[in-house]
Amino acid sequence: MSELGVWLAQQCQEDRDLLLKYQPKRFAKGGKVDRYCAWLTDFGFIEMKLDFLGVQALIEDFDLARVSDVLLSEGQAESLRLIQGAIRKSAHVLDRDKTQLAGQLLGRLMDFEMPEIQGMLEQAKQWKDSLWLRPLKANLERANEGAWRTLTGHTNSVTAVAIAPDGKTAISALSEDETLKIWDTETGRELKTLTGHINSVTAVAIAPDGKTAISASDDKTLKIWDTETGRKLKTLTGHTNSVTAVAIAPDGKTAISASYDNTLKIWDTETGRELKTLTGHNDSVTAVAIAPDGKTAISASYDNTLKIWDTETGRELKTLTGHNDLVTAVAIAPGGKTAISASWDKTLKIWDTETGTELLTLTGHTSSVTTVAIAPNGRTAISASDDYTLKIWETETGRELKTFIGHKDWVTDHTTLVTAVAIAPDGKTAISASEDHTLKTWDTQTWRELKTLTGHNNWLTAVAITPDGKTAISASGDHTLKIWDLFSGEEVASFSGETSFYCCAIAPDGVTVVAGDGSGRVHFLRLEGVKQLTVDS
Repeated sequence: MSELGVWLAQQCQEDRDLLLKYQPKRFAKGGKVDRYCAWLTDFGFIEMKLDFLGVQALIEDFDLARVSDVLLSEGQAESLRLIQGAIRKSAHVLDRDKTQLAGQLLGRLMDFEMPEIQGMLEQAKQWKDSLWLRPLKANLERANEGAWRTLTGHTNSVTAVAIAPDGKTAISALSEDETLKIWDTETGRELKTLTGHINSVTAVAIAPDGKTAISASDDKTLKIWDTETGRKLKTLTGHTNSVTAVAIAPDGKTAISASYDNTLKIWDTETGRELKTLTGHNDSVTAVAIAPDGKTAISASYDNTLKIWDTETGRELKTLTGHNDLVTAVAIAPGGKTAISASWDKTLKIWDTETGTELLTLTGHTSSVTTVAIAPNGRTAISASDDYTLKIWETETGRELKTFIGHKDWVTDHTTLVTAVAIAPDGKTAISASEDHTLKTWDTQTWRELKTLTGHNNWLTAVAITPDGKTAISASGDHTLKIWDLFSGEEVASFSGETSFYCCAIAPDGVTVVAGDGSGRVHFLRLEGVKQLTVDS
């Protein structure tokens, strides 16, 4: 532990609690910038603050730099910003497992050469309170790239998300547990869980004033919610099949839903009354978007077409043809004059909404395009595809600007398929990994099952055994590597990444671990505290 960490640990509990809670604020408000920076870049302080007061209190300490009476140097400011970013990106991991602090910081910050950061990481490398995997190179998403924060709490696939107009809250929908969750986007804290649907929730939209939200479900209904209290205000019934999408008009007074019953419905959001039913598609309606002026809407369908509607009369104005497979999504540009559609035919198309003319076809995806969104300036759009990529497009020319490689997960109906097997050096035991989320150890003489190792919550992809035969490491689609004591069958440590781990291997030294993940990263880690791992038989 660092000198500061040792000193804090030596204080009586009351003094230590006060120091951890208030001392950074005192330094910042008193203009003692060097002292403030020294504490916030000390691994011992960071570890102790996390342990006693939690990850959010630690994150907020870094915000105090803004109130300091003396300006931080450029290097200090950047170091604090990066350390805070690394902690924030790791918050969902640290909330459940504080022992991953050292590994998460090393994995996200090792490439940054600032002396404050490198000094803190040297302290982190000395952490010996329990077994852990130490990254030997930066192997996680860096502190200044990708997602800002990860919110956890759902127990299955998240199917939709909407952000409130003020940006302070977001609502997510979950397919399998039939709930929605409201989140504080600043702290990542779950504020409320909305229950009431009796089947998968497929879509959610937030009203322009942020006070209400509307959800759609496979239970054939929509529900209107009070976003402040989480109370269900109304249930909208009328569709005869799953509701696939919902959009709220700019004035918040009406909403339009789309359904597998081949129709769209316009609703009065105050009374919950159905105003109109829009018919014309001859297959399931998959998406709907409302123009900025609220006067027209565009729907997408499995009949390979889009339709433009007059929202006041419910009249079909135009049918847009050109896709040669299911149309999955549609977005309208901020000016309302163009729209972009996505399709299973692997393309996107840009349309003139006034004439219904196809302006451009965007090609480049190698599988179905599932969703599309247009930037607020209308100049760029982003698409997602089953080819595991996101693409950014220039809407004026249709030129592909950038491709992002996403997750490479898949789902299979098999629940017991063995995905990997390893045999211990003495040949007496073997360990198998399976799609049923478990590992099993076997006696190779009798092939009797010895133990079942549980702890992963997704399919297993690989397993490796240390040369001494006492320890195993498993890789999984749940984004983790886990270390197992083969004597007891207990999970003794875990390391979390950003995406599924697909392979892992242990070097002959018994402590160096190499793993590969779905983003293409190769992780080099070191098994620390290995002597503490097993009990000699």
